[in-house]
Amino acid sequence: MNESPIESAKDVLTRNKNVLYGIFGHIRSSGYFPPREFLNEFLQGGNDPCDQDQRMGTWIPFELSNVDYQAVKQWWTANHPGAVESHLGAKYWSDWVQEILNP
Repeated sequence: MNESPIESAKDVLTRNKNVLYGIFGHIRSSGYFPPREFLNEFLQGGNDPCDQDQRMGTWIPFELSNVDYQAVKQWWTANHPGAVESHLGAKYWSDWVQEILNP
């Protein structure tokens, strides 16, 4: 991977929020941002299961360190004012997504 994990995450999240049915399109409008362990679960998957038409394609799975995550979260919240990190009572990414999709 030529990009840093931070730049890779920014790229994945930006592309995902702009693709039809991308989960980060829903997250963008939710006012929340996933905790690091949930975001890493998503990034390690290499694709967005919500993007059933595979319009975005795949990426090389990776994860963010705590420092990398803080940088990505800061970038996200700077571009989505009011967004806050929250577990939303979930234990796993899939449960967290359901809280976003079915508040």
